[in-house]
Amino acid sequence: MNQRAKRQKPASPRQGSRPVRASSHVLPVEKPSVSLLWSGAAAGLFMLFLTALPSPLPVVNPAIYQRTAEARWNQMIGTIAGGIDSYHGDVGVYLKDLKTGRVYEHLADHSFVSASLIKLPIMVAVFQAIRDGRLALHTRIRYHRRDRRSGSGRLKFARAGGYFPVSFLVYKMMTLSDNTATAMLIQQLGYDYLNDVFMKVGLTETRINPTGMSLASRVNPLYDNYTTPREMGLLLEKIYRHELVSDGFSDMMLDIMKSVNSHNRLARNLPPSWQLAHKTGLLRKNCHDVGIVFTPEGDNYILCVLTGENHNYRMAKHMIERLGQLAYEYMGNS
Repeated sequence: MNQRAKRQKPASPRQGSRPVRASSHVLPVEKPSVSLLWSGAAAGLFMLFLTALPSPLPVVNPAIYQRTAEARWNQMIGTIAGGIDSYHGDVGVYLKDLKTGRVYEHLADHSFVSASLIKLPIMVAVFQAIRDGRLALHTRIRYHRRDRRSGSGRLKFARAGGYFPVSFLVYKMMTLSDNTATAMLIQQLGYDYLNDVFMKVGLTETRINPTGMSLASRVNPLYDNYTTPREMGLLLEKIYRHELVSDGFSDMMLDIMKSVNSHNRLARNLPPSWQLAHKTGLLRKNCHDVGIVFTPEGDNYILCVLTGENHNYRMAKHMIERLGQLAYEYMGNS
């Protein structure tokens, strides 16, 4: 029997099964490795860091910088000189930039009544005596009634017969300008020894004698104590450069002078974070302040301002404060 071929129907999918899809032949996408991700992130962070960096400072021509600094220095001393000329009294100034060596002087060799500035070379002589074996920091000196002095300091209120170590007396002499502590040290060392040390450390005009230690408003000028701005400045520089006595004692002297209890004159307008190692003086119409100024950048300098024949101490102190401020403004931007 001749049967016609039946058309073959495609098999229908079973119920619930998915139809078969033709292959697209597309390669699978690979996930990036962790190390590659970290490399890209690091590169991005590095570029971000570079863009955040400040632009490099321009190269400054040393010759131009030198001329600019010199011009500013001349401007400063011109302003200082103008202030001195307008002041009614004697003014001596010794200013030295310890970094560059520049010096400004006005009546630097004029003799002024030293007042309590004499305690600065006395301190040097005490430490020289310690080095010579005449004293020790722990040497105890007896307080006699004859040592009592009026004026600055509180040791005058102590009971006679007590003992005080040299270290204590030096500290009181310098930080509070204690006249009684000074008298005890002078009594221990003697005027001849003090003047001999003064000469050995290079002080030719600075002298000490009993009449000059008087607190009277007038004494015989021939027997008063005198010093000059230059000699005070040179003495401070030798302490600063550790050229006196020893390194350890030089540092001790600087630390003591940084503790001076004075908030006027050179200390009045001292910028924050700056330090001042200094000594003041006030006697017989003379008002002084001499010291070493330490800046955070190391642009340290010496400033000695001595004034005499003052109409009043208030004006003299204001004058020293003004000169100190002019120096601070220059050195803070030099």
